[in-house]
Amino acid sequence: MIKRALKSAIGVSTGTTIGGVVLPRILFSELYNNTYPPILEQTLLYFVISYGACFIINLLIEWIKNRIKNVN
Repeated sequence: MIKRALKSAIGVSTGTTIGGVVLPRILFSELYNNTYPPILEQTLLYFVISYGACFIINLLIEWIKNRIKNVN
C-alpha cells in the first residue's frame, strides 16, 4: 500500500513541477524578475511539497480501498 502510494506520487508531483515552475519560467521569462528564487530552488521546493501532498492523498485513497475491500 505504501509502495504504491510512493510510486504514484512521483508522476503527479513531476507533472506539477513541470507545469508550475519549469514551463512558466521558460515561456514567460520576462515576467520573472530578481525577487523570485532561482529556478532550481523553486523546482525542488515545488517537487517536495507536491510529492508529500500526493503521497498523503494516495495513501488515504489506498487505505479507503483496503477498508472497502475488507468490509465486503
